[in-house]
Amino acid sequence: MAITSEEIANKEFLVGLRGYDKDEVRSFLQTVAAAFEAPAPEEAAPAAPAEAPAADGGLSNLGGQIEAILATARDEAAKLKTESEAAAAKTRADADAYAEATRAEAEQHNNEAKQKLTAAQDEALGLVADAQVRVDKMIESSRVEAENQAQAAVAHLTGQVDELNGARDASRQQLTELRAKLDKALAVTEPDTIS
Repeated sequence: MAITSEEIANKEFLVGLRGYDKDEVRSFLQTVAAAFEAPAPEEAAPAAPAEAPAADGGLSNLGGQIEAILATARDEAAKLKTESEAAAAKTRADADAYAEATRAEAEQHNNEAKQKLTAAQDEALGLVADAQVRVDKMIESSRVEAENQAQAAVAHLTGQVDELNGARDASRQQLTELRAKLDKALAVTEPDTIS
């Protein structure tokens, strides 16, 4: 395959997640191109006296060296692509595990909030029933006092229920935000497509 020094100097490489340093690759290719253009130094005497020295001044071997360098670069690029894909898969798996743990934790908080809400409602219903029994047995003044106490208890429990509902809504909001952050992190870690 014929290759010119200009093709070597202007060769572009795709950059992956952990790609080559572009400046270092560019510098190396320019050095190789310069060596390709410069006349090769006189080579050592051939091993067999019958062999004539190379007519191209040793440049024929340079093409093979360049091919070897390019093959090594392709192998290294394939290795880096494999490593990048493995790292992306691990990142995705870690993110999925984190999301699942976060969902489970949010679900646990939600269940606890529901249990507390049910307990608070049961307690409120018990207090109201208790107050009603006392109201029936007491004289008018005692009935008014019992009603006031029952209403205060209901208001307090209603406040607790509102707090629990707020905690549940905050947990849902946090789960939504975590899901958005996870989706964004997954989008950032997707590996570049190499044509």
